[in-house]
Amino acid sequence: SISYFPDGKQMVSGSVDKTVRLWDLEAGKEIEEARIVREQEVRAVAVSRDGHWLITAGGDMFRNRPGELKAYEVDTGIVKTFDGHSREVTCIDISLDSKQLASGSWDGTARIWSLYTGELVAGPFEHDDWVGAVRFSQDLKKLAVSSTTARYLEVWDIQAQKSDTVGAPFEGHTFYINSVALSFDCALLASACFDHTIKLW
Repeated sequence: SISYFPDGKQMVSGSVDKTVRLWDLEAGKEIEEARIVREQEVRAVAVSRDGHWLITAGGDMFRNRPGELKAYEVDTGIVKTFDGHSREVTCIDISLDSKQLASGSWDGTARIWSLYTGELVAGPFEHDDWVGAVRFSQDLKKLAVSSTTARYLEVWDIQAQKSDTVGAPFEGHTFYINSVALSFDCALLASACFDHTIKLW
């Protein structure tokens, strides 16, 4: 997993080798003193749009134990830990205003956290399968969630503060769904899948 900083000069990467590495794109090399070593495999990294937060997520898919979800304040180095998922955290998304964090896990839930307080603010949104991707809508009113193996997508109403989907699940893919996105006006949902297709809903 990789993510760019807003200034375009640095990039962060996360790996199953349990490291998070910061790269100087102008020099073309790792900033070794900034390397982070996690206890479990790193499955996802993200940098907030304001450059204030670096998020890492992961776990151990072969062991039944809670995954790791952490937020690093880039300027201060302060670390927040988000506890709640009982299995590996597979996917994350940061809200457009850089205030909230969405996470999805092999425990079959998606959750929304406050980056500033570290508290759960919505969810858990129960899913019938491992969660493979999460994505905020631009207006922060909805959260798109994809299943990993059940091959469908759901859109959850965040503002309603209830575990209720918006309409019926979106079905049509024939293999694992690994990425989702919502259009700016929330009228369209895009999904990418290992069945070699990208679909618009």
